[in-house]
Amino acid sequence: MGFLGTWLSGYSSPVKLIEKLRSKPAPQWGIFAQLLRGILDSLLIYLPVSLMDRVPPTPSFLPFVPTERYYFALIVLAPIVLIVILLMQSVVIHVILRLTGRHSDIDQIINISGMTALVVGAVLIPWDWAMFALGMTDQYFLGISHIIISLWAIVIIVVGLRRILSVPLWLSIILSVTIFPVALPFAMMFMRSPF
Repeated sequence: MGFLGTWLSGYSSPVKLIEKLRSKPAPQWGIFAQLLRGILDSLLIYLPVSLMDRVPPTPSFLPFVPTERYYFALIVLAPIVLIVILLMQSVVIHVILRLTGRHSDIDQIINISGMTALVVGAVLIPWDWAMFALGMTDQYFLGISHIIISLWAIVIIVVGLRRILSVPLWLSIILSVTIFPVALPFAMMFMRSPF
């Protein structure tokens, strides 16, 4: 099954997604999945809000990008930031597995993490626009709703670590939860709520 079929299987069955992903080129599919997620965010979230002349609710932390132009900058920055986040999260999982004396495969971890990000991230785009259409654009509400939707990512990563790397359930859960606070400070520095 090709890339699209593997991606779509993540919505119905994490086990099917991981079994299909197991034999795919690693880390290429994971990096491509995260890059695709970044491009989707850029074109379907940040480009439209930039054209609408919206200003992020949180000011820019980058001195060379004024807050008024931040969404425009995110059209380029979002894919780069998301790739860095993918690598950070994958390295954390890899290092913890190695420090605990367990087998690890950074390429497979990148594949699992990248495809998981695409599966969940692609749902967040229509979710954000639906909330915008309903007038529910509070950045804190959107953030909390993203956390709730991201619970599916924890399920996929746990299944992936268990099936591909034979990581015990308890450690898979800890690793899948740990990567979120690892990436959060970096994401908060660069990414902005679209509304």
